Amino acid sequence: MTRVSIFCLLCFCLSFPVFSQDLQIEQTIDIDWSNPETIDPLQEDVSDLLDIDPSIYMRNAYNNYYSGNYEEAAKYFLAYLRYNIFDANSIYNLACCYGQLGKDSLAAKFLKRAVKTGLLDIEYMKWDPNFNKVRGKKVFDNAVDSITKWIEELGDIIYVEATKLHKCRVRLPEGYNINKTYPLVIGLHGYTDNADRFITLWEKFDQPEFIFAVPQAPYKVSGFREARSWRITGSRGTLFAKSTQISGDYVAEVVSELSDHYNINKVYLFGFSQGAAFTYIAGIKNHHLFEGLICFGGWLDTDLLAEEVVRAGKDLKIFIGHGLEDDQIEYKRGSVAKIVLEKYGYDVTLRNFDGGHTVPEEVLNQAVEWMKYE
Repeated sequence: MTRVSIFCLLCFCLSFPVFSQDLQIEQTIDIDWSNPETIDPLQEDVSDLLDIDPSIYMRNAYNNYYSGNYEEAAKYFLAYLRYNIFDANSIYNLACCYGQLGKDSLAAKFLKRAVKTGLLDIEYMKWDPNFNKVRGKKVFDNAVDSITKWIEELGDIIYVEATKLHKCRVRLPEGYNINKTYPLVIGLHGYTDNADRFITLWEKFDQPEFIFAVPQAPYKVSGFREARSWRITGSRGTLFAKSTQISGDYVAEVVSELSDHYNINKVYLFGFSQGAAFTYIAGIKNHHLFEGLICFGGWLDTDLLAEEVVRAGKDLKIFIGHGLEDDQIEYKRGSVAKIVLEKYGYDVTLRNFDGGHTVPEEVLNQAVEWMKYE
């Protein structure tokens, strides 16, 4: 499933806000919704269907997934999909649950349905670790082969660079004073996440005394509702490198734009999962803009950073948070990033924690304290 990171729990949303306490999990009226001819549209309580909050099912699905309860997670994804059968993201996540359970035919069935609903990143599917238990089994491999062939028959894709405006969510500290200067923390969400979801991390900060801004990644992930990526996936070639460079310039522009709007004294770049990997790249390349980098559940991609660029950024302070049980981006990749950067003279703080691919509140606030110290 992205997970914080095609979803794969790899980098998806960290929280699911409930917009109204009046919303219910299930309807109380007895209506057979599968048989429209029996529905009485004039009964007063027919509007109760709009008070149902399917996101509660989704939240339970993610909580169970993070706990390794894949069968329970599948139950809640199925319950949620009754209300949105066209949510390719959740259909894919359900396929990942079956992959973790070793159910090859069910994983294949829901993977096909996710593609039919609009999810087209076959390269990600091919290496997604959620399918390690079913990859190599005939029914699953046949499904991946048929999906690959179908996508190839859609034709080639050519990308053309063009200017576009992207939104950036901003939260201000309580009692914000326009005459006072504040640190700025720019948060880069994970793969298939977006600014609206990642900004909810604000609620995990303990009385933040900084400005928190979350720009939305520029590339929409096919098949995912409001899901974004910091680069074009599915290739390690020129297109991949170019989209990475353009997004790096975009992050630098975010700093410039926010500096025009607010009184800022220091800037930190903070990312989760793919956002953390991109934090290393954009932060080190634009090291003159940042006081430090905060990376949760990410990895250092040295293939996209020339050695001289890494050396030039050695005055950056780095905070790494990584779960010891992270089954999406293994803990070793966080510890390797520390070793590599220290080799070039960086001051690196690594905080591991019991848990998986997530941003725990306790460690998040350790990063905040680290910012104050630095």
